[in-house]
Amino acid sequence: MTGVTCAPGSGDVLLIRAADLERACSMADAIDAVAEGFIALSDGRAHVPVRIHVPLEERGMAASMPASLDGSPYYCVKVVGIAPAAPRAGLPLINATVLLGDAATGAPVALIEGAALTALRTGAAGGVAARTLADPDARCAAIFGAGVQARSQLAALLEVRRVEDVRVVTRDPRHASELVLWARSRHPDLRIRAVDAADSAAAVDGADIVVAATSSATPVFAGRSLAGGAHVTGVGSHRPDMRELDADTLRGARVVVDQRAGALAEAGELAGLAESDVSEIGEVLGGTV
Repeated sequence: MTGVTCAPGSGDVLLIRAADLERACSMADAIDAVAEGFIALSDGRAHVPVRIHVPLEERGMAASMPASLDGSPYYCVKVVGIAPAAPRAGLPLINATVLLGDAATGAPVALIEGAALTALRTGAAGGVAARTLADPDARCAAIFGAGVQARSQLAALLEVRRVEDVRVVTRDPRHASELVLWARSRHPDLRIRAVDAADSAAAVDGADIVVAATSSATPVFAGRSLAGGAHVTGVGSHRPDMRELDADTLRGARVVVDQRAGALAEAGELAGLAESDVSEIGEVLGGTV
């Protein structure tokens, strides 16, 4: 890894880049770690307050997220910027930095490239959800979006289910082609194809698992097109005025979230729901739900 090995209080800070993170933690390991984290969050051992944020240009935002875990030698704080103008400049939509600190002294220990860590954690969360909630025999998936989050979600999905057929739905055919080529380079036997956003109903038809990983403020598919028993992972909505999933998708569904307070405060799809209307994935994993 880049940087220097550091001892708490020494003043040295380890720099962990995206490539370092990829070598240090596989998706399979991340899925198991995130599952343990969700249990700790739901049983009160992990302390993760609802993030605070300020507005950026073009309805973007910058947010701060501290967290600690009972008994852990570390704490962390993530600062993330979501900037809609960034992709037009050839930059990622999401940029982030994570500070890892010593829980006893408060001293900084490491700086981690947060965009890669965010993608790994979010993909792993989708993997935990699919492993826990989706049909064990799921073989067909539809993925809306083709960015970093979509890749991470697909990588996690292929770790936990024997998916054979994937439909990638985007407005930009170039982005879909890039994701298809990326997936085929890693899974040559995977049947994966691009589908135009106008054909979203066809992409969802018969899909066992549907992943929405876009920056859209409006629903990306019609819930009435979902197959009975389908599992849906919604990734993109991070503001109360965003609805990546429509009302038909949630109607009659069992709604499971990562963190109850954060999801109800930020996800537009959940507007109007009470705490009793949703369960936390950690509650399911821990056996309390």
